Amino acid sequence: MEQARRDARPGKTGRATLHTRRALARCQKILAHPSQGRRPNLDGKQQRAYDAARIANGGKPMARKEQGRVPKRILRGKMPRESFDLGGRTYRLEKVLKQDFFAATGRYAGPDGRRVVLKHYHTDPWLGIGLEWAGRLMAEREIRHYRMLQDLPNVPRFLGRVGKSAFAHAWIEGEDLLDRKTKVPDDFFDRLEALLSAIHARGMAYVDMNKPDNVLVGRDGRPVLIDFQISWAPRRSWGPIGWAKRRFLAALQREDLYHVRKLKRQYRRDLMTAAELEASYERTWILSLHRVVGAPLRDLRRKFLEWVGAR
Repeated sequence: MEQARRDARPGKTGRATLHTRRALARCQKILAHPSQGRRPNLDGKQQRAYDAARIANGGKPMARKEQGRVPKRILRGKMPRESFDLGGRTYRLEKVLKQDFFAATGRYAGPDGRRVVLKHYHTDPWLGIGLEWAGRLMAEREIRHYRMLQDLPNVPRFLGRVGKSAFAHAWIEGEDLLDRKTKVPDDFFDRLEALLSAIHARGMAYVDMNKPDNVLVGRDGRPVLIDFQISWAPRRSWGPIGWAKRRFLAALQREDLYHVRKLKRQYRRDLMTAAELEASYERTWILSLHRVVGAPLRDLRRKFLEWVGAR
């Protein structure tokens, strides 16, 4: 916190900026109430002060996402099924990994002990609105993404469809960045950036790189990416539409690389040079737009879910 105060001292302008003072106020509130410490909506200058305060207080540079995977109250869909058949084998549920408004995910074991993951998109209606088409469409979309990346060893192997809106992929032993207690290998983020470059070369943006629980550290220390639900791989188009798609894809890919730098700042700040650290705070226009439009909508959604007891 003392470092944050030093960062906020008057400079050539003769006074600290309003943004930095607001950041300090948020830092003090979050540090005083850690259980309420969701990541605040900060710009680059505010985030520097926030990081400094977290480190000075003995914490991580950024607040963590909540660990809960199953809501208190299920608004739509069911929990992961008890078993399913694939390739002549029956797999039985070992552990519920996640249940949300869109899908249910579980870890299953086969008769030989082989573990797999089944993700089932909900087809149930909500508030009288038929959403079966949405469940099928989302499943088709993510299956396509996995199939595009099957030659990459750092992406779980796609195993097959299960019914109309579910699919299975291989289970990879390891732990995500949120759960890991020790430092990742020195070359981890370089390898993660190389993995993203390979994904980008296939005409895809990962998009969900801001979530550390989507990044696994394999038993051998290699990075693995999971959950391609909101990834984007536009089909080829021509003319103005094709030009717009390519420009937007390139922007999303730059966002991916920005979030790698941000994760490195969180987990291996000690490996970053001063120039790299400074660059990790430089946001693109998409993220700036999200902070203005998307973040308030996200907060509104969270408040609604808390109000109905689903969070």
